Amino acid sequence: MDADQFEADVTYDDVYVLFLDASGYSSIVQRNPRDRAAHAFDLLRLRLIARIEKVARDLGCARAELWSWRGDGGFFILHDDNESVTRDVTLVAGRTILTEDVPRLREELEKAEFAGELRLRLAVHKGPIRLPADRLASIHSPHINFAAHLEEAVPPDRLAVSDAVHRVAGPFTDEFEWVGAFEEQQVYLMRTAGEAEAGRRTWLRSTGLPGGVRVHGYPRRPSQQDKAHLVGTASEHLLDLGTTLNSCSNRLVTTDRPAVYRDAVLEFLRRGGTYRCVLLDPGGEATAIFSRLRGEQLAPKIKESLTRFKKFKERYGGDADRFEVHQAAEFPGMAALCADPGPHGLILYSPYLLGIGPAAAVLDRADMPHYFATPDSGDLHRTLDAAIARATRPEVLERVL
Repeated sequence: MDADQFEADVTYDDVYVLFLDASGYSSIVQRNPRDRAAHAFDLLRLRLIARIEKVARDLGCARAELWSWRGDGGFFILHDDNESVTRDVTLVAGRTILTEDVPRLREELEKAEFAGELRLRLAVHKGPIRLPADRLASIHSPHINFAAHLEEAVPPDRLAVSDAVHRVAGPFTDEFEWVGAFEEQQVYLMRTAGEAEAGRRTWLRSTGLPGGVRVHGYPRRPSQQDKAHLVGTASEHLLDLGTTLNSCSNRLVTTDRPAVYRDAVLEFLRRGGTYRCVLLDPGGEATAIFSRLRGEQLAPKIKESLTRFKKFKERYGGDADRFEVHQAAEFPGMAALCADPGPHGLILYSPYLLGIGPAAAVLDRADMPHYFATPDSGDLHRTLDAAIARATRPEVLERVL
C-alpha cells in the first residue's frame, strides 16, 4: 500500500480502524515447524493486504494502509473524505476476509499438512486520529486502544463493530446483531452464514455478563505445582484457610519426591516469610455442625492434620519457626490460599460445597470449582479479602503450633 497516502502530523476525522488477530497463535507455533508457521502467517498478512487494497481500489477509497503487523495480526487504518466510502471498504473487506479469504487459506494450509486451525478475530472502530511525525512510531489514540481491546474480546471467526460504527452503518445495519457492552461502548457482531449459534450467545461465552471482573476459574483442584508457584510469589505472609487442611498437611510431610509444595514452603520460610494455617477447632460447635452437613466426621481428620503439622515443625526446626497453626471457632465458608493478604494480595479460593442432595455424588465437595482472584478482580477481591480477614480475626482463633 502507498505509505504516502496518509500525511504525518495531520489529524484525520472519522478514521476507520480495523484490527485483525489470529486466534490460537501460540498453539499453531508450537505444533508446526517454525518455517511452516511463519509461512502461514506471512500468507495471512499478504491475503489481508491484498483484500484491503482491492476493495479500497474498487470503491475509490483515498487512504487505506496496514499500519502495524506483529506476526499474528495487526491493524489497518482507512480514511476518505466521504465517510460512507471508508465505511463500505472496511465492512465489505472485513466480511470478505471472514467468508472467503480465511476459509480458502485454511484449505491451502490443510493440503500442506499444517497442524492446527487458523481462525481470525476482527474489530472495527472509528474516530479522529492524528498520525505521528515519525512513521515508524506507534499511533497513540484512545480509538486505537479501544479497537485493540475490542478485538481481544471478539469470538473467533467473527467481526465486531463499536456503536460509533453501527450508528452510521446504513445499508449494513441489518447485517449486525447487538450483543452487549464493552468498555462503555455498545458492541455489534456481524451475522455469518451457517453460524452455529446466535451472536449474543457467542459474545457472552467469550466475555461473560456485563460488569464482570477478571477472575480465573479452574474446573478441578489446582496441582501442588500450581500452589507452589503461588507460594513463591509471596513476600511476607501466606495464609492457608480451610476446615481440615488435609491436603496441605500431607504435602508438608510427604515422602514423595520431588516434594514440590513442601520445598516451596520451606524456601519461603527460610527467606523470612510467615506461613499461617487456620483450620477448624476439632472440638468446636462449628466442626460438629459442618460434620453433620457433610455427612462425615471431620474432627479425626483435623486431628490428623495437626499431628502432621507438628511433625513438620519438629522435622525442620528453626526453618519452621515462622510456621504457625491456628484453630478457628467459626466455619470459614471457603478454602483459601492467600499470598500477602490485603489489598495487593493474591487469593486462590474455593467456596465450600456442602455435599447435600443428589448432586453431592458427582461433586468432590470443596474440590471444584476453584477461582483465582487478584487486585484486578475489583470489588470481588475486596469482598474476599474482607471475608478472609473476618474469618481469621484474633478473637476467633487459638494458636496451637
